Amino acid sequence: MNNENLEVYPLFAKTIVRTQIDLEGTDLSKIEWSQNYQNEISNSQNVLDEPNFTKLRKECMKGINDYFHGVMKVSEDTEIYITESWFNKTSKGQTHHRHWHPNSTLSAIVYMSGETGKGGNTSFITSHYDTLEFDVTEGNLWNSRSWTVEPAVGTMLIFPSSVEHLVQPYDGDEPRISLSFNTFVRGTLCQNKLMRLEV
Repeated sequence: MNNENLEVYPLFAKTIVRTQIDLEGTDLSKIEWSQNYQNEISNSQNVLDEPNFTKLRKECMKGINDYFHGVMKVSEDTEIYITESWFNKTSKGQTHHRHWHPNSTLSAIVYMSGETGKGGNTSFITSHYDTLEFDVTEGNLWNSRSWTVEPAVGTMLIFPSSVEHLVQPYDGDEPRISLSFNTFVRGTLCQNKLMRLEV
């Protein structure tokens, strides 16, 4: 941008947070797997309720609360909590199909294992379409229709559950394992007497 007086406001953006969490002591060796669409998924859909993942759950809840109360400034009258959680295993040549997470407020992905630089990147895709399509000289946060994040062990991505995403083909020899989880809210959602809701 050459105009120093130009101000850009990223209004009404879909907020995606990237943070690091501590995975030390997390043992993935006892996970039981089933076939999913284009990869494998853990048999348990509540892995963070299991005693051996208590520390991991605390790390995930810290990240979710940092997003919900710290970034979005939601009142402490509303609590966010994890409703379901599962592991995904992606082997060489596999992907995750394009999807979103219904019946959830925020969702998250935690990269547990895998080889960096071997694909398996997570791409977020807009479901909003403009009337006109332009050629751009450089992609950025304001003009992109998708945004790709390269996985790194210990990285957690938190995003609104309505945001569509997929995993690109993975080419590593070591399986790419990620944790996914959904959330919902309880408490008072709004104090305005015309919009007040208790859940």
